Amino acid sequence: MANTTNPNSTDEIPPEMDYAMHERTYEGFIAMVKWGIISMVYVVLALYCFIEADQPLLGLVLLLLIPVTIGGAYVMRERK
Repeated sequence: MANTTNPNSTDEIPPEMDYAMHERTYEGFIAMVKWGIISMVYVVLALYCFIEADQPLLGLVLLLLIPVTIGGAYVMRERK
């Protein structure tokens, strides 16, 4: 026979959602996406400088700006 359960049973009630944790996780995800996009723009510009513009020094500077920009934003971020 098939094992049937009552869908209205209150034996296993899931815990309430932690909205504060959800908001922090979402803000962290959005921040990672934002900085990922900014980093990719720097990489594309650096590759253009290396390959097409024949400016390897400018390309190197742009590549070095990636960790500097992200590190600066981390230091200057709003504290909660």
